[in-house]
Amino acid sequence: MSSFAENLRAAMAERSLTQAELSKRTGISKSFISQYLSGKFKPREDKLSALAQALGTTKGALLGYESSNNSNSGSSDDVHKVPVYSADDPKNPWGEEYADTEHGSYRFYICRDDKNRPFVMFGDYLLVSIDEIGAAGLYAVVKEGIGDRVYFREFSDPRKEAADLDLRIIGRVCEIRRKMT
Repeated sequence: MSSFAENLRAAMAERSLTQAELSKRTGISKSFISQYLSGKFKPREDKLSALAQALGTTKGALLGYESSNNSNSGSSDDVHKVPVYSADDPKNPWGEEYADTEHGSYRFYICRDDKNRPFVMFGDYLLVSIDEIGAAGLYAVVKEGIGDRVYFREFSDPRKEAADLDLRIIGRVCEIRRKMT
């Protein structure tokens, strides 16, 4: 079993990623990535997930528990730039983030308040699969007739509950990235 630092270094080299590029894709500071590469520290679960996703591999492969050929995405070709919007101003993009996405339309929304607790906190980036409405889960919604501000709600029956509350569903939240400062 190889070390986490060796596996991280190999995955970055395989994709020709620098520490700065990996930092941008994951939101993890360059100093933390440097410490991971030196073997000084191993990442917490949330950062390990972000690293695996940005590198198109699995947490197990990075930790040395499985072959990196067993990637959950098959290749890094599924990693795309996704536009980022503020939940307060969903019409003007702020920039882009990398995400492992399938076919379809996606957006990141940045939560700008603490009204969505306990699931979502100020500053979280929420990856939303636009127009996806499925089973129970966390959804991005807009209150009908009251501007364009995006809220995040958990529903057990999304279509029925959203209609009862006069909410329009934008899409299903498929990932939450908590930005560590």
